[in-house]
Amino acid sequence: MAVFKPKKGEMHMTTPAREKLTKVNKGYLFAKNNLPETIPPYLQFSAKARSDGALSAKTKELILLGIALALRCSGCLLHHMKECKKLGATREEVLEVFGVAMMMGGGPVFTFAAELEEALEEFYPLEKK
Repeated sequence: MAVFKPKKGEMHMTTPAREKLTKVNKGYLFAKNNLPETIPPYLQFSAKARSDGALSAKTKELILLGIALALRCSGCLLHHMKECKKLGATREEVLEVFGVAMMMGGGPVFTFAAELEEALEEFYPLEKK
């Protein structure tokens, strides 16, 4: 997991999503520093599981995003949203994943919509008219 940094020339703004992602990254570094024999094998397994195979890496990230929504895990949501964006997933694909996760998880996933909205505003902002 890479630490979130603004792109060159981008103003550093603090948003709820960025604040949460920064906290997730701090936790990642804590785990990496305190579990040096456990975290690297986990990261290797994770990278292999998420790489292209019968399913594309993008499809796997969309699945992981759906699982993050179903589990209502804010940190997972932000991490997988960032990865979905990096792999070319569209806002429409992300919203469909939300619909499928809501179909499987019902009301609890529906109540997580505000978390999804914050992540969408960060990674898929709508153009202001």
